[in-house]
This record gives sequence, structure tokens and C-alpha cells, in this order.
Amino acid sequence: MTAPPLDDPRLTAAVDLISRTGAESFGMRYQDDEQPVVWIAIASYASGRHEVDASLSPVRAVLRLAERLVDGGQCQHCHRPAGLDPDSVDTMPLDKLVCWYQFDAGARKFIRGCA
Repeated sequence: MTAPPLDDPRLTAAVDLISRTGAESFGMRYQDDEQPVVWIAIASYASGRHEVDASLSPVRAVLRLAERLVDGGQCQHCHRPAGLDPDSVDTMPLDKLVCWYQFDAGARKFIRGCA
């Protein structure tokens, strides 16, 4: 799988989505002591909790973190279980039972299914 380009609009959309999970701060790090370079996305919460995901691509690291933080949560609007598939633009399975967040290229953000 080819890494998404750094100008992928899903990068900033995913950071915005991570903040909507209650994260107070977001950071990126990388480890380049050895090859391949590993990118790390970090969300920090007021409670002192930190959530982390990593990938060989900075965009993919952020998308993985957003997906993990949203999946299994509850939509605060429709109260259905929430899910995120950052790569899908099609109708999602069980869309009547799950509030799927999907990327809207026009809005350049992830939009919840119940919006």
C-alpha cells in the first residue's frame, strides 16, 4: 500500500476529529534512528490519559488514531455506536445501526452519518 501524500486533506480533518473526542492536545513524533522511519500520533486528555498510534506514514498514523478513538464510541447526537472508516466513500454496512463518520471532500472534514 502506498503512503498517502502529506497534503492529503484527511490529515487535518482527522486531527479535527481527534479534538472532537475531547483531546486537549495533539502531537506528532517520528523515530528515524533505524529504517523505516516510524511516525507516531499522540492525543492527550485532561485526565492525563494519552492515546497513541503509529505508522510508516504520518497521515496513516493520524488516521489510525482517529479511527481507534471513534470506533466503539457513542455519537453524542443520535446516541448510536460510532464508527470511522477513513478510506470509504461508499455506503457503510449497518448504517442504520452505526453512526459512521466519513470524509466529505467538499467540506474537507469527517461528517457523522446522522448529520
